[in-house]
Amino acid sequence: MNKTHKDYQILPIPPLPDTQALSCSTFKRPPLDGSLNLSEVCVWNGRNNPEHPIFVYADQDGGEHVIRWQEFVRGIHRVSSLVQRIVTTSQKEGNASPRTIAILSLGDTVTYITTIFGILESGNVAFPVSVRNSPAAVAHLLEATDTDFLLVGSDQAHQSLANSSLQVQQCSKPAVFPLFEFDEIFSDGDEKIEFTTTTVTRPNMESPAVILHSSGSTSFPKPIRWSHYGLVQQCIAPYFGEIDFAGVRVACHAIPPFHSMCLVHACFAAGTGLVFGAFDPRSITSQPTPDKFMRGIVDSKCDFVLAVPSFIEAWSTNEDQIERLKRMRGVMNGGGPLNHSIGDNLRDKGVRLYNVYGCTEGVVVGQYLRASPCFEWEYLAFSKAMDLKLIPQDEDRFELVIKPGPYAMPFVFNTTIEGEQGYATGDLFIPHPSKPGLFKLYGRADDQIVHSSGEKTNPGPLEGIINQDPLIQSSIIFGRGKFNAGILVNPVPSESVEPSDERALSSYRNKIWPTVQKMNEYAPQHSRIFKEMILVSKQIKPFAFTAKGTVRRQVTLNDYADEIDELYSSVDRTTALDIAPPALWTPEELIALARKVVGGVMAKPMGDDDDFFHHGCDSLQAAWMRNTILTMLSHAPNLDIRDIPMNFVYSYPTISGLTNYFLKLMGFDGETSAVDNVEARVENMLAMVRKYTHDFPKHTPSDSTSFSEESGIVVVLTGTTGGLGSSLLWKLLEIPQVSRVYALNRRGSGDLAERQRAAFLKRGYNTGLMSSKKLTMLDGDLGSARLGLEEGVYSEIRDSVTHIIHNAYTVNFNLSLASFEPNVLGLRQLVDLALSSRRHSPPRLIFTSSIGTVLNYEGAGPVPEDPVNAKCAVGTGYSESKWVCEEILSIATAESALQPITVRVGQLCGASTNGFWNPKEWVPSLFKSSALIGCLPKLDAEISWIPVDVAAQVLLELLDSKVPILHLVHSQPVKWSSLFDPAGTMLGLHLVSYRDWLEGLEANAVDVSAERSVGVDENPTNPALEIIDFFRSSLSSLPTSPVNEDEQNASEAFSVKRLCLERTLDESASLRNCPPLSVDDLSQWLKCWNLGDL
Repeated sequence: MNKTHKDYQILPIPPLPDTQALSCSTFKRPPLDGSLNLSEVCVWNGRNNPEHPIFVYADQDGGEHVIRWQEFVRGIHRVSSLVQRIVTTSQKEGNASPRTIAILSLGDTVTYITTIFGILESGNVAFPVSVRNSPAAVAHLLEATDTDFLLVGSDQAHQSLANSSLQVQQCSKPAVFPLFEFDEIFSDGDEKIEFTTTTVTRPNMESPAVILHSSGSTSFPKPIRWSHYGLVQQCIAPYFGEIDFAGVRVACHAIPPFHSMCLVHACFAAGTGLVFGAFDPRSITSQPTPDKFMRGIVDSKCDFVLAVPSFIEAWSTNEDQIERLKRMRGVMNGGGPLNHSIGDNLRDKGVRLYNVYGCTEGVVVGQYLRASPCFEWEYLAFSKAMDLKLIPQDEDRFELVIKPGPYAMPFVFNTTIEGEQGYATGDLFIPHPSKPGLFKLYGRADDQIVHSSGEKTNPGPLEGIINQDPLIQSSIIFGRGKFNAGILVNPVPSESVEPSDERALSSYRNKIWPTVQKMNEYAPQHSRIFKEMILVSKQIKPFAFTAKGTVRRQVTLNDYADEIDELYSSVDRTTALDIAPPALWTPEELIALARKVVGGVMAKPMGDDDDFFHHGCDSLQAAWMRNTILTMLSHAPNLDIRDIPMNFVYSYPTISGLTNYFLKLMGFDGETSAVDNVEARVENMLAMVRKYTHDFPKHTPSDSTSFSEESGIVVVLTGTTGGLGSSLLWKLLEIPQVSRVYALNRRGSGDLAERQRAAFLKRGYNTGLMSSKKLTMLDGDLGSARLGLEEGVYSEIRDSVTHIIHNAYTVNFNLSLASFEPNVLGLRQLVDLALSSRRHSPPRLIFTSSIGTVLNYEGAGPVPEDPVNAKCAVGTGYSESKWVCEEILSIATAESALQPITVRVGQLCGASTNGFWNPKEWVPSLFKSSALIGCLPKLDAEISWIPVDVAAQVLLELLDSKVPILHLVHSQPVKWSSLFDPAGTMLGLHLVSYRDWLEGLEANAVDVSAERSVGVDENPTNPALEIIDFFRSSLSSLPTSPVNEDEQNASEAFSVKRLCLERTLDESASLRNCPPLSVDDLSQWLKCWNLGDL
């Protein structure tokens, strides 16, 4: 249950930074230590700053008008008197407690703000209500706050909304009165101004002063109570910025007066002398236009403007208005994301763009303001007035949590952090890749769409692209729990179509398809939308909108739940790539089927032996192929497709491979795939070794006197954004003897430095090292000439590198050996780089191999630190390809001057810094699914998992080893029960046999049938189902009877081979001294996976 700030002791506000009213002759800083409430601060300003302006506006002729503090305080007094008259007239005898007075109007801002301040001075509670709410929502708010009086504006729409709301409520409260008029409050009378408050009883600082409300995007809006103390705290935010706002005019014309940002800027005016720009109170229209807003900005000579994205985007189309914006000190964007390309264009033309961020529950969280905006205008700094925490969520995203502090505290508490209550905003931020302290708003945590694959789609930016189409009014991307995303589109009225008119629907989809394709170019691969996944809204089911005018996402999706379910369940039936099942199930028809399916999904010509995954096939396309093929095969005679494994597309990633697999399923003799034959798989491995061990370059040191070897250690490190890679990079940058690190990564989505910083942040590593002069971040391609680098950069590396640590590698246990060939090519390219070095000795090449290469080792006892034969690695394409790499390095050692080191790495676990362990890996999946099914598996075995940062340290201690093959697992294995027994206690889960646990897991599995639709095979809430084949295979490897001592010495849990560490222990002190895993490590992991509170 949410708690308010009243649970916290009210303390004096500490001294503020000396940043405001430094040179303004008409404004002195009021006391803001909490000794005065806001009404008293206003009276202080009226007495001490009478001639300083608070409001500025221009009349219809462009004439400037100013309302000064002495006039404003007089207006507050008049409102207070009017309110006291209303309350006294209706007051029951003996009931003198503060009354809640709601305002329902979109009138002029000056009158509205004065009314709120007057209600406060009268000792009552002000409740500004958005006129964009529905009657039911207004009724809900009035009832939830026990509102006593309702002040309604003169506009007929507001009168109608009030009447409809009261009819919904059907009770005597509240009493309705007309809202006060501007001329009634600000008359030209000459009566003496009394600069004292008119409050009969001074309210407690912790008591409610103002009630605001949430937007109600998922349900009815919720009241949010601000205290008198909290209002004073709102006055001080600019003191923690870099701009003195005394006398500075800020255009707030288009901020609705019921919005929290309107009230906040009035507080800024009280605390700093900021001048509030508004429309003429005597000529208000209900909806300001961009042109009228711009006229108001210019005529009132404003220095800054605060606007929502729609206004800024409208101004961006007019060069004259861009020129006006350029002359301003700053343009503040708030209330939503500004289109990226529009923002960049305005910045490039000289407009100073700021992003401001806040929330009604915590108000202004971003710094207000920096002296100059960040060039990357989407980034902002957080205010030092706030006590903030960034909680890692996934990849490079962090949720912002607000804690109570001496200068600011949230008005709502909904979480506990570090033993203290706080407010989890639900907003996700991304850190700037190279500028510490700057962050970009990514989106809402509750808007993130988690697909069944575990990938996430951030709908906001993608919907922003779609909504730019003139034929689209609004849109919602969906797909939570599904493998792929879809989009619900709300056409503009002129394009609305009847659901039954398939031709019109198809025509409309074709019209908007170019925009969807544009969005797909921007979107991550897993977020792309297929044309078949476009759902068009119905006129009888209009979209629901919030008071802000944004789509109520979940409400609308709930309205369309049946249509969305039907779309997913029928997409394979209705589309099936327009392919009909074969009339005859002959070899000729089957290869034609494979060609049609692959060609239809890949949308480009594919040879029969071309590997899909070499040509860019991703998991979404693989799923589309799989389900289309299953639909076809469901028509085949005498074939039960429930026996077909889910990953067959990965096992047979060519048209020929699929055809052979079809033939095998159909029972054709002699047409089985070589993949199912161990000897054939071994031959494939050996053939790949032969292919990549021809013609090693001869190492020829430079004999030129002009060539000098750079002092210190120079390292090329591949794959630095993952767990082991980021740990290696962190530790390398801290080694004084290391003079340069080239961090080489494949080109991917997002900025490389940004991804690297996020990887450091997640694991608690020092992000300051990202600014080290030692570090050079490089985007490359290991499979391309010169590693995809410019010739000058490649030559620089070739002539200076002393060590190459090859850590980058595709991790996908579904792919076949052939699909890993680009990784093998990448290794050979690094071998060639090393041998082409001009240094006296070629650089050491350290390759991180896998424990999977000894998967089938049959010797007694632990696996020795020696080469093994190919059969030991047969099982997955991943392990087979790692063996191929090991063998290539072994041959290179014999045939060249290279002295490589192969390090077989075992299971890495969470970093010892904070326990971060990628939640997508198999162990976290096991724990998360166990929490769902209510039990954990029990095993009588040991585990040798090693923290990833410890593993990195060990590996660095092996850089100059003379031993060609080494092993990296924990030197002190622990019993499975030493971690899983306490885990069961912590999580309240029973421990059961592995067989019983697997049965519980399978009970949650979705049947694989011909009727399954795209994406229902996996379950995001039960992630272990995604790798259930792995857990099933582990069952067969478990002993059925007690094992002898030799068997115990040979294997660990899940029949993982025990590795000999004799030579590695000689080389690494860190491995020798590594403490065993403990319950403390376990606790950190559970916290990282958000399981610690169960």
